[in-house]
Amino acid sequence: MHRSTLIWVVLFAAIALMFVRLPQMAAKQDAVLNRYSALVEVDALAKQRFVEFFEDDRLVEGAIRGMMQQLDPYSGYIAPQELASFERRTHGDYIGVGIEVGIVDGAPVVIAPVEGSPAAKAGVRPGDVIVTVNEVDADGLSVFDIEDRLGGKPGTPVPLRLKRAGQDEPLDLTIVRGPVTVETVRGFCRGAKDGWDFAIDAQERIHYIRVSSFCDRTVPDFDEALDTLRQRQARGLILDLRFNPGGLTQQAVDMVDRFVAEGLILSTVTRRGAVQEFHACEDAAMPDLPLVVLINRYSASSAEIVAGALQDHGRAVIVGERSFGKGSVQHLIHLTSQKAAVKLTVAYYRLPAGRLIHRTAHNANQDTWGVKPDVEVSLTAAQLSQIQEARRVLDVWPTVLGEEGESPCLFLDPQLAEALRQGHSLITAGAKKTKTW
Repeated sequence: MHRSTLIWVVLFAAIALMFVRLPQMAAKQDAVLNRYSALVEVDALAKQRFVEFFEDDRLVEGAIRGMMQQLDPYSGYIAPQELASFERRTHGDYIGVGIEVGIVDGAPVVIAPVEGSPAAKAGVRPGDVIVTVNEVDADGLSVFDIEDRLGGKPGTPVPLRLKRAGQDEPLDLTIVRGPVTVETVRGFCRGAKDGWDFAIDAQERIHYIRVSSFCDRTVPDFDEALDTLRQRQARGLILDLRFNPGGLTQQAVDMVDRFVAEGLILSTVTRRGAVQEFHACEDAAMPDLPLVVLINRYSASSAEIVAGALQDHGRAVIVGERSFGKGSVQHLIHLTSQKAAVKLTVAYYRLPAGRLIHRTAHNANQDTWGVKPDVEVSLTAAQLSQIQEARRVLDVWPTVLGEEGESPCLFLDPQLAEALRQGHSLITAGAKKTKTW
């Protein structure tokens, strides 16, 4: 066939295909217009008749926020003026009050105040139910909306009304926004020159590392702590993930990789069944170190990944309480039409044994969400408060005790005492690998 003839044949075929698909394209366009016609109509009515003038983008932004809120508590819209502040949070430094929020039985609950933050210093505790934020009723707000209202300019106040278990009257606090610098890796005692001492039992060479969240510098700091453990020829490690609200997934995967030499660490699954897998590398830093992991009801997200993956690999004994059950993946997706973004839940985490972490409407009454400890140890509200106060004193030393004060240590609360007992048992058993404990 002559080349020019072939070109005409292809052209006519393309035109014919376009006419064949034109009704389908028109029908799809009509469906979209019908779906959003009410939104367009309300926008026009408001602009024509609302009693006061308002910015054109106000309704559009509000509509997008409403859409995200209908999906789940962890999705949200990030306006152009909010984007830079939001992205700084993942690096561990931002302006705010330092509260990590989750949804429990439909209510916004403090998973944990960021240790050393304005919220922690003001007395906010894990488990506090947020009633109002900035004098706005928190009922019905998403996690994202609440976190957005907590942020702002440094030095500005945030009125909070909290409901605390065991107290009849609500608790009103006014917290002043300030820099929140997240130091995520801590030890058992304060060491020399405001450093950390990781030894919880120096004679048996059992060490303790507390990880309070997962930001982009958590694993590098964790690696430095592991170097200290190597130098001191550690025989066991207690990894404390209590009150840890999570953070960056890759940081959690990398932490597991320090103790697991092979196999699947984590997978994510979307609604279309697409799976992304994270596997261990062969050069695990401490593949044989006896390991105990502490979790509680406020251990969420990336903390659950670490505890659950190590448990599935038989690599650690898990002590404490069942975890929070927040195992969803959020992606930050920049919008093409403007300098804004959405934080959208796109997948669920799946642990190596195949179970989901996330507590959903389908499994909430079952035994299949979160991470269940191998050794269950519960705490009273008074013991939880005591742990938080001991951590606060430790984190702000020497500010509280003064330069001449004795270097403080954590105390052996019932969960930590059990973790230490389990560590002694593992060492006594003489196991070379946790899979044979």
